[in-house]
Amino acid sequence: MTAQQVLDVVANMQREDWMKIQCGIADMMAADFSPEEVAEIKTALDESDAEIARGEVLTSEQLRKQLGLL
Repeated sequence: MTAQQVLDVVANMQREDWMKIQCGIADMMAADFSPEEVAEIKTALDESDAEIARGEVLTSEQLRKQLGLL
């Protein structure tokens, strides 16, 4: 299967199926993390969720500028 065929399959996949695949990949990656790394990632995600809830998010343009992509 070519990369383009894989992209075509993914593009036509139902959202729920794609989410299951992403969760499976995340689980495989997380299996290699130490408990400390898992805690650090969880803390970072919790902080991000809190920032979003408070409306403290960057626009895509602001993010590009911050990363030097403009």
